[in-house]
Amino acid sequence: MLFVIFVIFIPIAIWLILSFMSRQKKGEETDEPKEQIELCAICQEEFPMNQLLEKEIGGYGRVYCFCGPCIENLYHEHQNTTDIKTGE
Repeated sequence: MLFVIFVIFIPIAIWLILSFMSRQKKGEETDEPKEQIELCAICQEEFPMNQLLEKEIGGYGRVYCFCGPCIENLYHEHQNTTDIKTGE
C-alpha cells in the first residue's frame, strides 16, 4: 500500500499543485509591456525610465539615473557655491 501511495498518489498530487499554481501565474500576466522602473541615484525613489536622465560616470562604464528634482537641487547648490566664491 505504501508503494502505491509513494509511486502513484504523491506524484499526481504534486503535478496537480504545480499545474494549479502555473494557471494562477498565467492569469496575472498581461500582454501589455510594463514600463521600466528605476531608482534615482541620489534620492533613491522609483521613477519610470522616461522621467530619468541616464549618465555614464567614470571610465568603467557605471550608469546612474537621476530624477529632475535632484538635478535641479544640484544645479541650485552649484549656483549658490559659485556665487559665494565670486562674491556676488
